[in-house]
Amino acid sequence: MPLRFGGGRGSKRNGEHGRARKAPRLERIYEGIDILDALLVEAGAEVDGRQAIARLATAVAERRPAAEVIPALFPSEPRFADRDMAMRLYGNLFGVWDLLLAGRSPEDLAAARAPAPPPVGEELGPEEGGPMEYALPARGSIPGEMVPFEVVEGTWQMLESLPEREERRRLDRYENVQSELVAWIQDLEDLSDLGREALAYICFELAQMFDHAFGPRFGSVRLEDLLDASPEEAERLQPYAVDYLVECLDEAEEEDAEGLSAEERERIEALGRRAIVAMTRAVA
Repeated sequence: MPLRFGGGRGSKRNGEHGRARKAPRLERIYEGIDILDALLVEAGAEVDGRQAIARLATAVAERRPAAEVIPALFPSEPRFADRDMAMRLYGNLFGVWDLLLAGRSPEDLAAARAPAPPPVGEELGPEEGGPMEYALPARGSIPGEMVPFEVVEGTWQMLESLPEREERRRLDRYENVQSELVAWIQDLEDLSDLGREALAYICFELAQMFDHAFGPRFGSVRLEDLLDASPEEAERLQPYAVDYLVECLDEAEEEDAEGLSAEERERIEALGRRAIVAMTRAVA
């Protein structure tokens, strides 16, 4: 299993990065069954509030991530009158998730008619089965070619929370679909084993972000695009993906003093930027 690099991404969650400060934060508050029902109907969900709570409760019991369950509440892309409505619906759903994790029964939540205060206690990170900080939109629902901040953040948190079996399945599919990208990394001769492993896993995570954002519009990355890509293009095309790449490498450098050398870290970043450019070209 490839190593995880940069697990936690604390600087973004703590708002230390400029782009992170601009992103809205979810107010994870469950406002009661009546509000949840109305928000789900407005967004075009295939379930009502009680059914949504039941599905979330099943996911908690099976230790599956909320990001796997919430998009499945909608038969197609959710409909939102504005951003505030979207944030309110996801805030209610994650409010339910928090309360279920804290031990509230789905029956109690389905009967609640007033806002429920968030649970008090130690917070679990998404990699420990806790709630995700950013709700992932439906797969393939992002227009254009830029992977947005919430997809970058939501995807790595979702990957951190996956059971090993599901992560292996995703890795297998990635290696089949992105065979030219995988072979390009394997054929690099100027990286150590650790450096190649770091680049390989980061590229897997980045490809998952592109796949979730664009769905079928994200095709196979071509070798000719990887060889032709200029690292300098990456920041303009995918600023949030580049932020993620840099933070992964920064944290790997901080956490392992005997790991990547400064020269190899710089080389991996340049290669990662080229991969980001080639992934962008693979978006139809």
